[in-house]
Amino acid sequence: MPCNTCGNCSTQCENWIDTVGIIEAVRATLVDAGIPLLDKHALIKQFAAERDNPYGKDKEKRMDWAKADKEIAPQLDKKGLDTAYFTGCTASYNQTSIATATTKILKKLGYDFAILNEEVCCGSPFFRVGEIEFAKKLMKKNLDLYSKYKTVIYSCAGCYRTMTVDYKRHTGKELPFKTQHAMEIVADAIKSGKIKIKSHPDLKGKTFTYHDPCHIGRHIFLERKHELMVNSKNMFLDSRKVKDIKTQWFSIPRVILKAIADANGAKFVEFYRNMEESFCCGAGGGVRTQYPDFSLKTASLRLDEAEAVGAQIVTTECPFCWRNLSDANDKFKHPLKVWGILEMLDQLNLIEVQANPVPPPEYAAKPAAEKAPKKK
Repeated sequence: MPCNTCGNCSTQCENWIDTVGIIEAVRATLVDAGIPLLDKHALIKQFAAERDNPYGKDKEKRMDWAKADKEIAPQLDKKGLDTAYFTGCTASYNQTSIATATTKILKKLGYDFAILNEEVCCGSPFFRVGEIEFAKKLMKKNLDLYSKYKTVIYSCAGCYRTMTVDYKRHTGKELPFKTQHAMEIVADAIKSGKIKIKSHPDLKGKTFTYHDPCHIGRHIFLERKHELMVNSKNMFLDSRKVKDIKTQWFSIPRVILKAIADANGAKFVEFYRNMEESFCCGAGGGVRTQYPDFSLKTASLRLDEAEAVGAQIVTTECPFCWRNLSDANDKFKHPLKVWGILEMLDQLNLIEVQANPVPPPEYAAKPAAEKAPKKK
C-alpha cells in the first residue's frame, strides 16, 4: 500500500485516531505473519543488516565526509563531551552538504560535540515498513552508543522523529538523552541576538516558502498533543495548550526564514497547506523506495502549490524531502530552487555571530504590565 504515513489523516480526524500507528502496526502484523517484504524494502533491509545503512554503502566510509574536513575531523569520537551530533544515513552518504553545514554552524555558535564513527541507521525505514524487530536491533545499538550523552543533535527530520518518538514507544522508557534539532539552536540564537542574519545577492528580493516535513512537523506536533491527552487528569483537553504547542513548534523554522527575508528585502510566503496540515512531499513511509514514480508525482504536486503562492525558492529541513522535491523539480521542469535551511545558512554564509548579543525588538523581553491600583 503506497501510504506515506504522513499523518495528515490523523490531523483531520475529529477523534484524533492515530492512523500512522495503525498503518505501521498493520504492516508489522503482515511481516509477523510471514508475508514477504516488497522487493525494494527487502533489499534495503539486507543492506542495513550487512552495512548498517539502507543505501548499501561501505559502513567504514560513513564518516568520510567529516574526515575530509580539517575543521570537522577533530570532532570524531571526541571524548569527555555531553553533546553528540547524529548525522543519519542520508547526510552521511548522499547529501553530505547537510552534515557539513550543520557541524560548521554548530561550531560557529560555540558548540563542542562528538561525531561517532560507530553510528548506525536510526531504524526509521524499518519502523515504517513493519520490520519492527529489525528496527529494534538498530535502536539498541544507538541507545547503547549515545546513552552517555546528555544531548543529541540532529539535522535529519526522520532520525529526529524516530529517536524522539519511536524509541520511547518501543522501549516504554524515557530517552537517556535530550533530542534537539539544529534548527532549534539556530532559532534560539536569532531570538537571543547571538547571531545576526546577513544578506546575499542570490536572495535579494526573492519570494520563498517553507515545506513542513511530516516527521519534524506534523508527527512531533501530534505526539505532543497525544502526550497532553495521556497526562490529562480528566476527560478534557485544554485547547489553549494545544495551540501553544503548535505555535511554539512550528515557529522554529519560520523564525529563521523571516530573519533571512528581513535581511534580504525578500518575501516569505506560506503554502496554502502548511504546518500541521502540510501536504507530504511523497518520500516517506517507504514509498520513495518502492514506488518512485508515485512519490515524485506527489512532490511535483507540492511544487505546483509553491508556484501557486508565487514562490521562487522552496525551503525545507529534511534530507528526504529535499531529495524528492529537488528530483521532482528537475523531472517535471518546475522553475524553482530547492534549499535546505541549514545548507542555505552555511553555503551563503548568512550567519554573523554577535560579540554583544541584543535580542531583536520582536523577541526582547516585554516589561510586566503595571498592576491596577486597588480601589479604595
